[in-house]
Amino acid sequence: MALTKGSQTTLDEWAVTANTAIRLGTELDVSAAYGCTLNIKAALGEAVASTGQPEVIVQVTGEATPAKDDWTTYMRLVGPVGTPVVLALDATEPAAETVIACTNPVTALIGNDGKFKFIKNTTPANSEVVFQTENSGDAGDTITILDGLANEQTAAASIIVDINSARVEVVAQWTLNIDCTSLSRIRVIYNADYDTDGPDVYCFCAYTLHTGI
Repeated sequence: MALTKGSQTTLDEWAVTANTAIRLGTELDVSAAYGCTLNIKAALGEAVASTGQPEVIVQVTGEATPAKDDWTTYMRLVGPVGTPVVLALDATEPAAETVIACTNPVTALIGNDGKFKFIKNTTPANSEVVFQTENSGDAGDTITILDGLANEQTAAASIIVDINSARVEVVAQWTLNIDCTSLSRIRVIYNADYDTDGPDVYCFCAYTLHTGI
C-alpha cells in the first residue's frame, strides 16, 4: 500500500501586506484529498518593532461554494516578535550563490549565524528565506548561507532583514497537516492589523495534497 500525494505547490506567493491591512489568501479545493499539508512563512519586512506580526488564520469548510458563515477557524498563529535590522546587498548575486556580499555585517547587526533570515526583494515574489551559516566579519563584507539563493538578488532590489539576536528570528515558519476527509476548502488570512503599530509583513503559503492510500 503506497501513499499518493502531489508535489508541493505554491498557494499564496510572497506578497507584502502593509501594517493594519489584511490579505485574504487563495481558496484551496481539498474535496478530492484525504489530507493536506500547508507550509506557511511570515517575515517582517522593515525596521519597525513588532510585538507579534502578522496573525495567520487558517480556515476550513465542508462546503464546495462556501458563504461567509461556512468558514471555521482551524488554527491561529502569530508571527515574529522583535525589531528588525536591514542591510543592502553590495552586488548582484545569482541563483544558487552561497556567499553574499554586504558591507560590515557585524556593525550592521546581521552577524548572528545559525538563523533563518529574510531577503526582501522589491519584486515580492522574488523574496526568500535563507539560513545564515557564517559571516566574514566586517573585514570580509560577506555572509554565507546554506543551500544557495533560490532567486537572483541585486544591490538595487534586495535587502537582508534580521533581528539582532542569537536566537530570535525575523521569519516564522509553520507546517500544518490537516485531515481533509470531511473538508471541501481551505484558506489562509494574513492579518497585519494584529499589531497596529507594527511593520509591513511578507507571507507565503504552499501546499501538498494527499489523494490516495
